[in-house]
Amino acid sequence: MHPTHRHHESIVSVYKKEKAGFDGERNVDYKLSAYPRDDLFLIKGLRLDNPPFYFQIDTLILTKQFITLLEIKNQQGTFMYDAKLRQLTQDVNGQVKAYKDPILQVDAQKMHLQAWLERRGIYGIPIETLVVVAFPSTVIANVREDPDVYNQIIHTESLHQHLDRIHAKHEKDVFTKREMTNLHRQFLRANQPLRTHILNTHHVEQHHLIPGIPCSQCARYPMIRKRGKWQCPACSATDDDAHKQRILDYFLLHDDTITNRTCRSLLQIDSPRTAYRLLNGMNLKHTGTNKGRKYMAPALGDFPQQSSFPEPPKNHTRNPMR
Repeated sequence: MHPTHRHHESIVSVYKKEKAGFDGERNVDYKLSAYPRDDLFLIKGLRLDNPPFYFQIDTLILTKQFITLLEIKNQQGTFMYDAKLRQLTQDVNGQVKAYKDPILQVDAQKMHLQAWLERRGIYGIPIETLVVVAFPSTVIANVREDPDVYNQIIHTESLHQHLDRIHAKHEKDVFTKREMTNLHRQFLRANQPLRTHILNTHHVEQHHLIPGIPCSQCARYPMIRKRGKWQCPACSATDDDAHKQRILDYFLLHDDTITNRTCRSLLQIDSPRTAYRLLNGMNLKHTGTNKGRKYMAPALGDFPQQSSFPEPPKNHTRNPMR
């Protein structure tokens, strides 16, 4: 989307907030990956239905003895939690914001999960909860010095110690290994990731979007296809696979399928044969033949999570949007 679009600043602001959240969750994932136990399952971003509601768990840890739910918080600055008022406030450079009580939030997830399990005839599983503050620079102030809060709102760095504490509390197996594996499969089968129509949410229409592929070096649009590579006409940088992220973004923003013609318009190329080679080179499943062929989006879990497109320079005025 061109920087001159009227919603550009607000969308970038939302993006930065989401990106901070993702980075925080990645910090927690890294810490969990180093936890010295292999007798557990980790499920991230689990969204289940408890009619008439859906509930989402940032991270679920499943063991033979218990389940632990992690509610991950990514704000920085100073956290002040008041156990009597059940209030969380954040102070960043003198600006104070109030948030929902994270302990009540994760307790609500626990309640929903218990109901979800009981509908499937599964009872008596201990469910523990932790609110994990992802960034080590965030200061956590326990205003009332409530001793329970010290075991409920924690830093990522102390996550291993708190998991050890929970393990020591629940030494008796409530599952066999097979039962634990079966429940893990049930969770994955029942998971319903939220798909939002993000363009509609932000009032963005097709003509607001810049076609073609941006250069990963200078962010100019569009790169051109030349001798089997993508080349930037502005800085001459080249890229073999620049089209892949553009096509994957199309799936997330627009549709679950793409045709050869749509691909050509998206990438700003003229050759149907080139589009055919590029699409087939991504090993996408497809239906139909010839002009009726449609290529299907991969599963959500197969999308790359570490990639992003650069913003065009603010003085770049090609195809200005109003």
